[in-house]
Amino acid sequence: MSVAVVTGANRIPGIGYEIARGLAHRLPEGSSVVLTARVPEMGTEAIETLKEEVGKRVEVLFHQLDIGDAASVEELRKFISSKFGAIDVLVNNAGLAFPLSDPTPFKDQARQSIDVNYYGTKRMLTILRPLLKPHSRAVGISSTMGQLSSWSQSLQEQLLSDSLTLEGLDTIAEDFVKAAQLGQHREKGFPGSAYGTSKALMTQLHRVLAKEGPPPGLLCSVCPGLCRTYMATGRGTFMSNVLWLASFVVGSSAEGGADTPLWLCTELPEADFPTHHGRFLRGRTVSSY
Repeated sequence: MSVAVVTGANRIPGIGYEIARGLAHRLPEGSSVVLTARVPEMGTEAIETLKEEVGKRVEVLFHQLDIGDAASVEELRKFISSKFGAIDVLVNNAGLAFPLSDPTPFKDQARQSIDVNYYGTKRMLTILRPLLKPHSRAVGISSTMGQLSSWSQSLQEQLLSDSLTLEGLDTIAEDFVKAAQLGQHREKGFPGSAYGTSKALMTQLHRVLAKEGPPPGLLCSVCPGLCRTYMATGRGTFMSNVLWLASFVVGSSAEGGADTPLWLCTELPEADFPTHHGRFLRGRTVSSY
């Protein structure tokens, strides 16, 4: 039987919840799905909803998790290690996105976005990686807003270098935060979006970690596309409403956004791991960085 962990899976509708829901239906009977959320009350409510739907087919559990807190990630590791011993599927969906109308100063948005989306995902992968089974599947929910076309040529070359290390990636992350604090991020070659920058670093995190070892395990990042979720279209702002309308033309529902992650987690043949390992995908297709 399989053990799956999905972070940031409490919002209904939400991509994380739909991934957890899809895994509960697709994994072998008797498997376990661990749904995590930062706010216990929201996670508990999501768990009860999912339990009502799937019944006793699989074991559905909740565990509180704040990926921005190393102690919280360590508590999750201890829980998984003691109860299951290992992980078959890990989906890092938890993340942070400021609305366009948010008054938070950009320098603060930069710090918080990097801390959660980049360092938080890195923390999950480094702390939980020893628990991943040899043929496990680890998928990070990133974004095409993190593609590198808006970065300077020099920074693109650094990020795509075969010799880039985790330490080098951390340095680029901190250079962005420092530049943002001085209001110089654009002239230093960084994008104007804190969210996009953090997701670019998250995508490259998967590429760099994948270099440490080839399959049998799968490690990759994916963009779910524009989806009708709270983060993208449900905040009640003018731009959220515009994106909600646009999602019917160029986007999808939260369930549609979960399609590629679920395909990677349950359907992609192990023989295809080498062509997807460390890569960035959208619509079940490997995409450019």
